[in-house]
Amino acid sequence: MKIKRKKLILNALLLTISTMTFGIINMFFRVYLSNKIGAEGMGLFQLIMSINAVASTLAISGIRVTITRLVAEELGKGNYGNIRKLVHKGLIYALFFSSIAFIVLYNGAEFISNIWIKDSRAIISLKILACSMPFVSVCCCFAGYFYGVRKVMKSVTADVVEICTMMMIICIFIGRFLPIGLEYTCALISVGMAVGSMFSALYSYILYIFEKNQPSYSSSSNSKWSIFNIGFIAFPIACSSYVQTSLRTAEDILIPNALRQYGSSSSSSLAIFGMIKGMVMPILNFPSIFLASFSTLIIPEIAESNALNKNKMVNYIIAKVFKFTLLIALFATGLFMIFSKELGLAIYKSEEVGYIMKILAPLIPLMYLDRIVDGSLNALNQQIYTLKYNLMDMLLRIFIILGIIPKKGIEGFILVLFVSTIFNASLSINRLLKVTKLEFEIVDWVIKPIICVTISSYITKYLFLFFSLESLIFFQVIIDLILYTICLFIFKCIRLKDIRWFTDAFKKDVKTVDWHSINIYKQL
Repeated sequence: MKIKRKKLILNALLLTISTMTFGIINMFFRVYLSNKIGAEGMGLFQLIMSINAVASTLAISGIRVTITRLVAEELGKGNYGNIRKLVHKGLIYALFFSSIAFIVLYNGAEFISNIWIKDSRAIISLKILACSMPFVSVCCCFAGYFYGVRKVMKSVTADVVEICTMMMIICIFIGRFLPIGLEYTCALISVGMAVGSMFSALYSYILYIFEKNQPSYSSSSNSKWSIFNIGFIAFPIACSSYVQTSLRTAEDILIPNALRQYGSSSSSSLAIFGMIKGMVMPILNFPSIFLASFSTLIIPEIAESNALNKNKMVNYIIAKVFKFTLLIALFATGLFMIFSKELGLAIYKSEEVGYIMKILAPLIPLMYLDRIVDGSLNALNQQIYTLKYNLMDMLLRIFIILGIIPKKGIEGFILVLFVSTIFNASLSINRLLKVTKLEFEIVDWVIKPIICVTISSYITKYLFLFFSLESLIFFQVIIDLILYTICLFIFKCIRLKDIRWFTDAFKKDVKTVDWHSINIYKQL
């Protein structure tokens, strides 16, 4: 049991560090792009990415989560011979749906750009992104396998290949494309993304070739999994993803149109949309990079424990993740509310962006929890409920967008975000608590952290104001985090037993850890 805990903690640390690095790079890259192409350019880029998200969701069709879950279950039961067969059939499933995504997006690029987006500058970018669909689905299938066998570093290095390739292409050539116009600048970004996906897929395949020949996976067993069996599990997850991404895309398309109906010009509508969706929301989501590793790793852990009917272990894992998520989310909420002006000026040189951050910051806990809860429900075979909740959410959001934004403008846009986030997260959290019978500890998980972040943030803010150092926002964030952590210990939100759970995993029999199974030393 201790060895498994070591694997989980080491994988979580590795994935957290890599995810933090990617998140920081992504944030700075978005700031770099916004400074290059402006708010209008970010609006057009966000619309293109929204269409790409729908196509990518169709290409993936739930295969990553499905392969992760099924591989973890077969690994837990000792059916090693089934794992390779699962991956091969998963690849066939992924290539089938990615081919459909390619055909639809490539042939429909003109219609989507002219009729839906109402901006012909998106046509070239969409056609380029269509060519990347098979590579995107293959990457996700291999990533699902690597996470299922708890070898996260292989998936992480594939992400490194993709991101580095994309950024190199964009940074080298963007200076030549900016004078030509937004259409070709966005096309350059699309080329970078497509080539990055291609290199990542090839790299993942090479890793898998060497991985599958290891002796521990060479044993054979009768496989009960056919492509239809995989599809039976993957398709409800895929439908839920279809709904979520379609909702976001429909929202992204409808909102600029609704803002135009309110009276804003096309350029102004894209600028407002780009400011909120392309600039504010990525910053609000940035602290969630600390949770991304756990939200990914808990799927195989919960799936394996659930398959073996270890209900107490399932609840224990979910309780830990709930607590950890809320501790981070509530700190982020306090930070963006109290230091909104300073952050807006420091990141985007805009007080308006900071003002929008402050308004939307209270949604952060529900936004972060919703992602964790959806992954947990999928691992517990509750994907039908996530699909149902997302369908209800889609209808509600479209109703508000069509009915409120043309009358209220940007205020209606903000209302959409509040109503939808509260509605969807509440249903999902309630379902998870009902299925697991987990007791939600509101005092330790919510009330005490709110008190802690309020104390730490205001002490930090007034301390820097007293010494006229309020412009040093980076140091304010660091001091605020340190004080917040101290307050968590004082209010017993974090206890010594939480620290012991972590440290005890490394105190004894460290030499017995199967380093081959987590593949750390080879990757480093």
